[in-house]
Amino acid sequence: MSEDLTKKLPKSDSEKLNEILTTIHNLVGRFDKFEGSFGNLENRVDAIDSQLQHVEQTLEQRLHDTRPIWHKVVADIAQLQAGQDRLEEGQKILREKMCELNSGVRTINRDQIVSNDVLRRVQMDLHSIDERLYKLGVNSNRQNSST
Repeated sequence: MSEDLTKKLPKSDSEKLNEILTTIHNLVGRFDKFEGSFGNLENRVDAIDSQLQHVEQTLEQRLHDTRPIWHKVVADIAQLQAGQDRLEEGQKILREKMCELNSGVRTINRDQIVSNDVLRRVQMDLHSIDERLYKLGVNSNRQNSST
């Protein structure tokens, strides 16, 4: 990098001038190529932009077509969620009522057991009374027949 590039240039002025003109001519050629490439690139960018605009239009049309459907789907989902919430609340209430009913049935079962025990005692007492009455009737028939 420290080397002097001007040392490579020809010594005479006309040779220097020719070298400079040749270099400029080469640069102009390269510039023309770059300009052509940039023109092609610009055309390609314009084509891509046009395609993108077409895609955006198509997308907007599709959105316009599907937007009402989407709103209905969202509303339907909200209704389903509300219905599910009501069902869950109903199930919760039903579970509470079932617990109350089970508790009531257990109470009735205990009361039935107590009633059955009382009824058995009454039946036993009646059976005892019946036996006593029978014995009294037999004894009084004996006394009546012996007199």
